Amino acid sequence: MAALTGAQLKTELDNIAYQKSLLDTTIGAVGTAATVLYAMQQLVDRVNGYDEVIQRDLAKPASTVKDMMDAFKLSLDHKMLRAIDSHLREEHGLGIDDYWTQENYPDYRIASQVAELCRAIGIYLSPINCFPPVTSMATVVMTAATTCTVTDVDAIDGNKYGPADLEVEITAKAGESVSVTVTVIGTDESGNAVTGTASVVAQAVGAKIAVTPDQSGKRFQDVTNVTVADGTAEDEFRVQSKVDRAVAA
Repeated sequence: MAALTGAQLKTELDNIAYQKSLLDTTIGAVGTAATVLYAMQQLVDRVNGYDEVIQRDLAKPASTVKDMMDAFKLSLDHKMLRAIDSHLREEHGLGIDDYWTQENYPDYRIASQVAELCRAIGIYLSPINCFPPVTSMATVVMTAATTCTVTDVDAIDGNKYGPADLEVEITAKAGESVSVTVTVIGTDESGNAVTGTASVVAQAVGAKIAVTPDQSGKRFQDVTNVTVADGTAEDEFRVQSKVDRAVAA
């Protein structure tokens, strides 16, 4: 019988990543409004504020149901990932990470959702084999045509993910459009300098413009500075990582 190919492994891991993204959006977290876990937490909090008789009858069931949903969200794809890893070891003599390295890297990388699940159950994935989620790396507020205030936000966690391509997302504008030339300065996964540019021409709030690395094939692990030209005071944008691809079922 045929074993999973590298292309099939990519498809199945992307499917698992898609499932997790749906769970994260719908089931959510206790602190995220309009999600299942948020609603469950509200019930728990209310019951715990009632008198002792109500708490006696309702508090434990409310907490138990919430904990069951939280556990379901965490464990749904663990069994499938373990099965895939075992299958690859039996048929190819390699676990997910080594087989992915052999078959797919650097053409494709593993989605961040799968990386998170694998690490939760002890399946090792090399950071360089995994692309990060969208990560805000710097925010920029224009103070004049060629000056700006740059606030450093996050670097991509090199213990979990490899470097990423970047984009500029417009977050505020002073006039009817935003036009600016953005130069992003940062480092790659080895700490080497890498720069890139984005030409933003008459873009509205919410527009995303790719940053083109000045060195072919380079990606950013961190952003250390941003410079601008031809902008307008009070225009604002952020520099953020891009996911390699959308995942699907």
